[in-house]
Amino acid sequence: MERRDRDRLFPFGARIQTRRAGARLFHQGEPFDHILILQSGWALVHKLFEDGERQIVRFVLPGDLIGFEGNEEAGMAYTAEAITDVTVCAIKRSVFYRACAQSPRLAMSFASLVTREALSAWNHVGALGHQTAQGRVANLLLDLHRRVTAHRNPKDSVLHIPLNQVHIADATGLTPVHVCRTLKQLRTEGLLDFRKGALVLLDPERLAEIAQLDPDIAPEGSMTIPPSAVA
Repeated sequence: MERRDRDRLFPFGARIQTRRAGARLFHQGEPFDHILILQSGWALVHKLFEDGERQIVRFVLPGDLIGFEGNEEAGMAYTAEAITDVTVCAIKRSVFYRACAQSPRLAMSFASLVTREALSAWNHVGALGHQTAQGRVANLLLDLHRRVTAHRNPKDSVLHIPLNQVHIADATGLTPVHVCRTLKQLRTEGLLDFRKGALVLLDPERLAEIAQLDPDIAPEGSMTIPPSAVA
């Protein structure tokens, strides 16, 4: 980001906030007049239905923006919740859009980010509607792998993903028991393994086939998540 754009976004300096794991960053249906940039930690965005069930729409990683999923009049379309302890940078919505209006470069960066997230969401919806349990889980894990390793060499990285079976279940439309059974099935087929309490992707290319990902975006390397997800 150019210094001029930073000054437009933060005319009085950056406003940094810390939230504990489990804290709500904003609530579905309530007014919220800020855009949040996640600086550290993991968060999720979910839709809550009348029967109490939730659908995790996406996981939020450092560098991601949230808070534009609604407006001050109608309220937020989703709820955002911290998975781990997080730090966020808050920008008043009116300031953010005014800065975008003044800087075409900043506006295009924002549009590019929203487009990538929309494409990821379409892929996610397709997986929920037409794929098996294996396909849904593989799709989610590989999407997270791609996002976490976007600026790193996946072959040299050990990636810790702070998700449990409930997170995976709510993101894939499965039950936690079904998620556990699916992970064990993928392990039996030699596609992933559990090592020292971590989940390691052994055959990303085969997992990409199961997830029905395009060959040019199939990941390489391995990824680990804590034992809470596979226990």
